[in-house]
Amino acid sequence: MNKDRIIRGIVFYTLAAIVFFSALEAAKFVYLLGSSKELYPISIFIFSLGYSTLLLLVSYSLGQKLLFEGSRSNKLFTIKRHSMMPLCMLSLFAGLSVINIIVLSEFSSGTLISSSLTHLCTLSLQYGVTTFIVTLIILTVVMLVNNLIVDRVKTA
Repeated sequence: MNKDRIIRGIVFYTLAAIVFFSALEAAKFVYLLGSSKELYPISIFIFSLGYSTLLLLVSYSLGQKLLFEGSRSNKLFTIKRHSMMPLCMLSLFAGLSVINIIVLSEFSSGTLISSSLTHLCTLSLQYGVTTFIVTLIILTVVMLVNNLIVDRVKTA
């Protein structure tokens, strides 16, 4: 078998598995929140349902792109190299995953019942948005370096 195709498959199928697992965790959390005996404020339930739905949609979109890219026979890692959409989706996925971790830790520690929506929003904005911005910057730099390398290999 082709060595490049094996490396490509390992990278993309691993990323697709991470995306799929994160989507399952978000769906499981909403199920646990809905089936819990405690009464959660409706604002926290709507917040949790909203970010989980967004995480599921982003996971579905990323999973499609990654599985399609993993099955290609091209040697280069080229998820539309000149498009910012996959980078934004990956960054959004990273930010939403951080929000998922924050809310799940609040849920498991039992402080979600006593916390307010402003507390969760503050934590989400503080960590989730920062993760989104940092990840987007890092991925943009990696894409630009990758484009330079690919252009130099093509001309050589």
